[in-house]
Amino acid sequence: MNTKALLVGINKYPDPRNSLRGCINDILDMEYFISEKNKVYAKEHIKKLTDQQATKKGIITQIKWLLEGAQPGDQLLFHYSGHGAQAPTIHPAIEPDGLDEIICPYDFNGSEATMFRDKEFASLFATIPKGVHFVWVSDSCHAEDLSRDPKQADEPILYRNFISADFEKASLAPTLNSTPIIEQPTTPLNGALLSACASDQLSADAIINNRFNGAFTHYLIENLMTYGNTKPMELIVHLVNVDLKHNGYEQNAQSEGLLANKTFFLPQI
Repeated sequence: MNTKALLVGINKYPDPRNSLRGCINDILDMEYFISEKNKVYAKEHIKKLTDQQATKKGIITQIKWLLEGAQPGDQLLFHYSGHGAQAPTIHPAIEPDGLDEIICPYDFNGSEATMFRDKEFASLFATIPKGVHFVWVSDSCHAEDLSRDPKQADEPILYRNFISADFEKASLAPTLNSTPIIEQPTTPLNGALLSACASDQLSADAIINNRFNGAFTHYLIENLMTYGNTKPMELIVHLVNVDLKHNGYEQNAQSEGLLANKTFFLPQI
């Protein structure tokens, strides 16, 4: 069995107004959980992209590394913590709400060439063979169906929702440099997507226990630490929602995909 993980965390965007604080901590915590606490993923099989490394081209290149040579029985993890948003869809026939969910790479400027649409993810992940244990974690705003406007509060909370005047002027036509986008309705993800919130919600970037973290990632790892590999991912996400609500976060984590009823790690034989 081969294992690979790609962990992407973006705190610093070119416009300081869009800076976040907990995204790199998110992926460091995930790396510790998968490689040191559980020793399922060897550190040499984990790649991290942070801040200016996490351009759209950089993320696509490393996703291709993640998927290259995947075979049934392999275990793959993709974790993204950073800004997310919604953009008018270029495929209205298959998007009833007229919107695509996107993530915002470091170089995102509102243009089609720099946004990463849900359809592009679907095209990349459609190549995953059946029998591969693929888990995708997205701690970003509007994260459901991928498969921070600043706000002052008693504890400093940002939301991972990209705000830019340039986004209003985004070109909606795909460019020649874009990843090919599938035209037909997608089949369910051959894996599990664990997302921080519903597609119409924001994802909190907050101080928890005097440390910056994404609220979703913090409580996800906390529950995985508590229950080990004994409960399916969809139940873990239900427990995360209890913690989010109890601690005052107005977001509902989601689980979807064909493997959502499986455990986070493959059962050890």
